[in-house]
Amino acid sequence: MLSETETQKNTLFSDAPRSFKSDRIIQSFFMNEENVRLYTNSKNGIKESKYELEERFQKHFFQIRFITFLVNTIKYCTIDQLRNQQKRNSRFALIFDQPLSEEQETSTLGEMLGNHQDDFLENLITDPATFESSLQNESLAHAFSKLTEKQRLTITLRYALGYKDNEISRMLGVSAQAVGKTKNAALKKLKVLMMEGG
Repeated sequence: MLSETETQKNTLFSDAPRSFKSDRIIQSFFMNEENVRLYTNSKNGIKESKYELEERFQKHFFQIRFITFLVNTIKYCTIDQLRNQQKRNSRFALIFDQPLSEEQETSTLGEMLGNHQDDFLENLITDPATFESSLQNESLAHAFSKLTEKQRLTITLRYALGYKDNEISRMLGVSAQAVGKTKNAALKKLKVLMMEGG
């Protein structure tokens, strides 16, 4: 057995013209039972229901138009962003198969990176003493040797191995803020020592 609202909805759509039945905005508006009730009351001559129904429909219609506007804005911004990205990619293309120099066409950037990657992984610096000995700037190496053990380890993990502060904090069992403080203090000390000449 149908509820009163469902009966009203069926009556509403049975009397309505075909365009009214197929309009998605109208269909979505009358999904709300209160709107169906207001329509039935306004059809029966209750003016307050008619005004409220019109007001509700205007709000509903504005909502749909606004949502459509937002969807289209997002769509066209995305398309514009993709076009700009494609322009940038075509202007600043990194081509690994391009020869390193015009005279010598035998080695490419891709080959060079591939060959040196294995060497790099083998020679990965894992402790501060090794990192210090790998520094080619004598003044920097001397300044690095003056740091505390904690500072040397933090600088090695951060700059030789490329770990982030939060990763270092997990390894050392301290907070990320403590790692940041240690790193900043070490960098300041290195700067002062380098300016003084080691």
